[in-house]
Amino acid sequence: MLGYSEQQRSKTSIISHLLILLIIITIIIEMCLYNKIFKSQRSDDIRDNFRNGGDQVPSMVQNQKPHDGGKGYVSGVYYSNWSPYTPRFHFPHDINLMQVSHVYYAFFRINSKTGGIESTDSWSDLEMNLYKPLAIKSSQLVENNLNDSVQNILPLGCVGELFYLKNACSEKKFKVIMSIGGWSDSENFKTIVGDDKLLQNFVDSSVETMFKLGFDGIDIDWEFPENNKIEPQGYLKLVKMLRLKLNNLESQIFGESIEDHFQISIAAPAFKDKLFFLPISEIDQYIDYWNMMTYDYYGSWSETTGYHSNLFSETELSGNFAMHYMIDEFSVDSSKLVLGMAAYGRSFHIKDSKFQPFTQNTVLINQHFKGVGKPGKEIDKADGKEGIWPYKSLPKKGTIEQYDPKYVSAYCFDEKNSIFISYDNTKSAKTKAEYVMHNKLGGGFWWESCGEAHTNKSRSLINAFNEGIRFNVSSKPSMFQDMRVIKFYLNKYGDDGFLSPYLKHLESSKQ
Repeated sequence: MLGYSEQQRSKTSIISHLLILLIIITIIIEMCLYNKIFKSQRSDDIRDNFRNGGDQVPSMVQNQKPHDGGKGYVSGVYYSNWSPYTPRFHFPHDINLMQVSHVYYAFFRINSKTGGIESTDSWSDLEMNLYKPLAIKSSQLVENNLNDSVQNILPLGCVGELFYLKNACSEKKFKVIMSIGGWSDSENFKTIVGDDKLLQNFVDSSVETMFKLGFDGIDIDWEFPENNKIEPQGYLKLVKMLRLKLNNLESQIFGESIEDHFQISIAAPAFKDKLFFLPISEIDQYIDYWNMMTYDYYGSWSETTGYHSNLFSETELSGNFAMHYMIDEFSVDSSKLVLGMAAYGRSFHIKDSKFQPFTQNTVLINQHFKGVGKPGKEIDKADGKEGIWPYKSLPKKGTIEQYDPKYVSAYCFDEKNSIFISYDNTKSAKTKAEYVMHNKLGGGFWWESCGEAHTNKSRSLINAFNEGIRFNVSSKPSMFQDMRVIKFYLNKYGDDGFLSPYLKHLESSKQ
């Protein structure tokens, strides 16, 4: 037998070897799990910072891997049918269509007497000939020569040109969605949901108009349902009926074989007072995207000045609050939430002049104001509306563009006239893109196209947003690029369809 001292030395040696082995095992485990554990904790920290609205956007966010289910992000823009007129003179071919996934065409309206869908401007929508200026300005975009014989069969108006462009853009695929409603049509939504016959006519007419004019889906912009016994449930019924009607159309065209479908989106309010009473979870079953209108948080109606399209805030008026309210309260899948951004600014005339001289640290929000500023020459030329400044006209002449990372908003201040303007710029667009990626949202959209700096890449909001999502933009083709859709259309309408002559040309060219 070993002596006492030898036993001790033996035990010590064994313990030492065990400790060494334990250290080696620990190192191996740490090496295997380090990235997973650390990155998970890092993501939690970033998420908490985003949710709580930290002073600055965490720099690690740019290293987050995009989560889009492999489908790409929505990069959408609304195009209004009043854009072609003075002072805007903005046409569909002015949009940088190589960078968008969705164009939402605004607006079609409801006939309150019949429930049917109508054009709000037939000349702009369906009659204006835009192909000569298109051929001059955007010849690099189209693959077919716009000779006289082809022009004679092309669909007219802004709707017709968008249909042509989504077929001519061979390098980029995008969808065009018919948007119904808008602020001025709110009362007509209230009328139809209270009458079953009108509601059925609305659904039938919406789907018929969508298909006949070559749209890829329907966007509902009801601003806004009221908290009563009829409208919230009426909204649900409307959306459900639309989805069933579209499903029926798809069955007629495709049978059971279909990879894509006609989309439904909702331009949704982005503040609690207009959301909490809506049956969001039930509506969510029938739509593809919630286009959250995370802008217009402050304006002429407000008690104080504020950033109108801020991502963060100490109050509930922010994009971050709206997104997490939809997720936390209604269990909406984050990938169906699309962050709204503004291609325009809102101005305020601040009451007192204590802000001079102006510095970057000057507090311009939460201040009293008297109106939104007189409509000077810049506003007259840019938009014609007091208090609204198209982004491409900003910063205001004579001012310096500033950026507030805490709220994620750009702004400028005219010291001479005490005019404060808040808006989105390329910095806020990139930060919002990082926010979209980190929170696994569906993407972003802009209201509206006429304010965007399409021709200036360094100032372009859409380009900045797309850089932020690493140009991982959804590229789903129009439904009308499927020959089964074209054949069904021609069988249904013959020579009388809005698109029939051009679709016949497409059909023959593909045979």
